[in-house]
Amino acid sequence: MRDRFYIACFRDNVGPNVSFHRHQFAGYHTDIDQAYVCTFDEAQRHFNQAREFERPISADHVDALAVWKVDHQTLPNSTQIIDGVFGYAVFVQGKYSGNDVYWLNKGTYDIATDFEKASYFSKDEVNQLGGKYVAIPFSLAEKAKRRTFDFEQYNPRIMTQGAGLKMPEHLKRAKRKVKNPQTRFNCPSCGKIVWQYNPYDFDHCDHCGQVGD
Repeated sequence: MRDRFYIACFRDNVGPNVSFHRHQFAGYHTDIDQAYVCTFDEAQRHFNQAREFERPISADHVDALAVWKVDHQTLPNSTQIIDGVFGYAVFVQGKYSGNDVYWLNKGTYDIATDFEKASYFSKDEVNQLGGKYVAIPFSLAEKAKRRTFDFEQYNPRIMTQGAGLKMPEHLKRAKRKVKNPQTRFNCPSCGKIVWQYNPYDFDHCDHCGQVGD
């Protein structure tokens, strides 16, 4: 199917996650399932009037590359051990990619924002973990997960122009003028240089984990 498109707004990306125009264009969200879905003809009309940081993207390509992640703002910030609950998901306290937490895999002890890599921990296993981890009922984390699309996965030659859409002249001219679409920031916490696609507000630091200003 090529007749399904989402409208991305890279200005409002959160960390590596692309933001999309929501249903009926009521704001923006990184949750793909809240994205407005338009037809090929609608996508071309939006493309014709798009701002430099907006692009229609083939929904089939986005859906195929979607990753389940969980925003820390939707989770408790301390361990929740509950009677009658036997399975827990564990994330690293205070470490984020954008707003997303890092889940612990007990097989490898690797961490990842991809919730599908999160392990199912028992109460006894949770009790053996160090203080830098937060354990919550697995069902609670699963309920809070959302589908996201990583900006680095976006390939316009395949997902926009490759899906049949024609880039309008005003965006072709803008593309020739802009050499680097990222803006340089200094992290307010550690001072290291951070490059990001949101030119307006500091998002996050991959070096120390600082989020926002």
